[in-house]
Amino acid sequence: MFKTISSGFAYSVAFALMTSTSAVAQDSLTFATSQPYGLISGSELPDGGVGTLVFKHIMDKAGLNAAVEFAPSWTDAEEGARKADYAGTFPFYYTLARSLSFRYSDAVLAVGERLYANDVRLSSIDDLAGKDVCYPEGYDLATSLQLRVDAGDFSRVFAPDMNACFQKLANKEVFAVLADQSEAGFVLNFADYDVAAVRESNFDLARRTLHLMIPFDYPNAADIITKFNTALTEARDSGELEQMLKDRIDVDLIPLSATDFRVKAGVDAVLKLHDGSRQKGRVLESAPGRYDVDTQYGPITYPRSIIADICPAEGCPGDAAPAVSAAPAANVAEQVAEAVAETVVETPAEPEVVASVAPTALRLQGSNTVGAQLAPALLEAWVAKEGAEMGAWALGEENERSVEVEGELPGGVKEITLAAHGSSTGFRAMIEGNADIAMASRRIKDEERNDLLTAGYEDPLADGEKGEVVVGLDGVAVIVHPDNQIRELTIEQLRAIFAGQITNWSQLGGEDLPIVVHSRDDKSGTYDTFESLVMNKLPIVGSAKLFESNANLSDAVRAEKGAIGFTGLSYVRNARALPLKVCDAVHSPTGFSVKTEEYPLSRRLYMYTNTKVDPVDVKSFTDYVVTEGQKQVEESGFVNLEVGTRKGWEAVDALANIQFMAHQNGPVVRDYVLTVRDMERLSTTFHFITGKSDLDARSLDDMGRLAEWMALPENAGRKLVFVGFADNRGGYEINLQISQQRAQAVADNFLAQSTVKPEIKVMAVGEDAPVACNDETGYDQNRRVEVWVSR
Repeated sequence: MFKTISSGFAYSVAFALMTSTSAVAQDSLTFATSQPYGLISGSELPDGGVGTLVFKHIMDKAGLNAAVEFAPSWTDAEEGARKADYAGTFPFYYTLARSLSFRYSDAVLAVGERLYANDVRLSSIDDLAGKDVCYPEGYDLATSLQLRVDAGDFSRVFAPDMNACFQKLANKEVFAVLADQSEAGFVLNFADYDVAAVRESNFDLARRTLHLMIPFDYPNAADIITKFNTALTEARDSGELEQMLKDRIDVDLIPLSATDFRVKAGVDAVLKLHDGSRQKGRVLESAPGRYDVDTQYGPITYPRSIIADICPAEGCPGDAAPAVSAAPAANVAEQVAEAVAETVVETPAEPEVVASVAPTALRLQGSNTVGAQLAPALLEAWVAKEGAEMGAWALGEENERSVEVEGELPGGVKEITLAAHGSSTGFRAMIEGNADIAMASRRIKDEERNDLLTAGYEDPLADGEKGEVVVGLDGVAVIVHPDNQIRELTIEQLRAIFAGQITNWSQLGGEDLPIVVHSRDDKSGTYDTFESLVMNKLPIVGSAKLFESNANLSDAVRAEKGAIGFTGLSYVRNARALPLKVCDAVHSPTGFSVKTEEYPLSRRLYMYTNTKVDPVDVKSFTDYVVTEGQKQVEESGFVNLEVGTRKGWEAVDALANIQFMAHQNGPVVRDYVLTVRDMERLSTTFHFITGKSDLDARSLDDMGRLAEWMALPENAGRKLVFVGFADNRGGYEINLQISQQRAQAVADNFLAQSTVKPEIKVMAVGEDAPVACNDETGYDQNRRVEVWVSR
């Protein structure tokens, strides 16, 4: 509630933002809002409502010279924007259908939508089957709900506003009302009719974000949105947005993420194209005006200019038969942009062939994550680069294959064999003399290092050795059924689920549904990573269903509503990946957060070799892997090690959460924020060997990559900032000095390798702005050096 409003709500103010178009200067922009909308928008509320206050503040901060009008209704506000009576309108939910016409800002506010019914606390959307649900005129349903209405799962009843919807519920004219909690609380608190029987559902049907939206064809729409987003980011990351809300309202309206609303709105649907054709699949808007469709033929990206409508998965109105996925017609294919999604290729079933191991064979064993798709792709590309040819892969036992090589490789290899049964099997095969390369999706364990030494191998991690090769990156994604209502989990909740201590989703605020645990088997590196990062020595529940394959596990989770599992990031497939909350920061499993290794369940993919007796072809192959082979890493659905950029705060989860972290040193953090806010974050983040000041294996390679990237012509004249960080062990001033020394050492190392000598700044943040918990699980992530570059 507003902290300045009494329960009687006898409050009326003259709202200064309500100006007529004629009263506004010609170079100003007029935006429309409407009412009533709980505490968010209302002409008689202080400041016109907390939403109006926030949006107008961001507009002023962006220098937009904006005025705000209250349109008679939300429909009038939207239609006025479509007709260019207004520059745009707010606050509106994001929907796929409306995104065909409007360009959206980043999320400004967020509200949780729930169901309200008489005498019953609804626990599932399935409770609405065949029922009437009231949702006011001018309010757009979430895309997933609208498609259910279109499919006839339940009926929508309209009313002039939310108060009228609750009156219908009190009169038993409808079965339920859909409303966000802030608006429902406002209506129910001040209702002059009996609402004693109204019960709120125990789950969020959706967490909806609120945006400014401007028609695509409005002059300079993209530039206006960019300015608004920049000001929004500054207000959010400085803490002023949070403080503005806290001063006026007790409801949490800050979105967890300002930019993931498009991904979350993805649904199974049918695109109706202007040429009359249809395309069925999972649809999401990947960027303004670009729609990705995950079809049976692979991912296809369509521009909005060729889309007429977005229909339910069952088909568009008037279609004679259910829509089916069809390969895009030639005239359509010419208009679509290059696909950016990834396709997982399953190994085809072929007759059993026993793989031979000859003295001239290159033998790889270990991780299924590396060996199922990535290693074959790397091997094929490497052989082709060397001017040789490979025949067809011959399959042996499950997850085993071999291939003959025609032509000359540097070391004379004529056959390649590959067995992918889990990371631990690779090290065992090396110890037994049956593998030249051990593939792993986690770092070698101390006992495995000792076993290699006993067997006569060199220590792959010894100073000066290069027996550890970082191939690429992956994330261990926690996946659930797409219809699961849970938005995020903490590591502690995740541990309790997989230990069998939490057994029903209702214990976490979800549906009353038993949790069915799916797990990789204990030979898998994915299992080892999950066990070490999540389980804290607790065993995974004995009833867990075990899988040797990531792909099979993901498909099993997708097929069972109560299921949860973990898998490699590239194997999420048709399940839904959950964000993870760690020490008050929420991390989504994105490619950039994995590349910087700030996502808590990110991991490196490795190959290990015997540096003492490495055959020529082993060295040739692993050299290819860390250079040109990064293309195959990306194409195989993993995250490559090449230098990437992200602008502003979006690059770092920690920056977006600085204002929520305790014990920050204000001047130090402020200096950091002011220095980097107009720069781009590079994915290159330098880390150190545990307990040492030496760069680890990936960082040594990354130094060369950074030098090559800065030498590119397009990067001429760009400035670099190296920012050092520390964990919180020891005194604050000492940690500040250590982080300064780390950043300076990295900068000096770069200058020693680089052929260009850009302007460089070195700064220290010390133990502030951690990206992980400051404990044994996160010390290594927090001891880092970030790299920022001028635009």
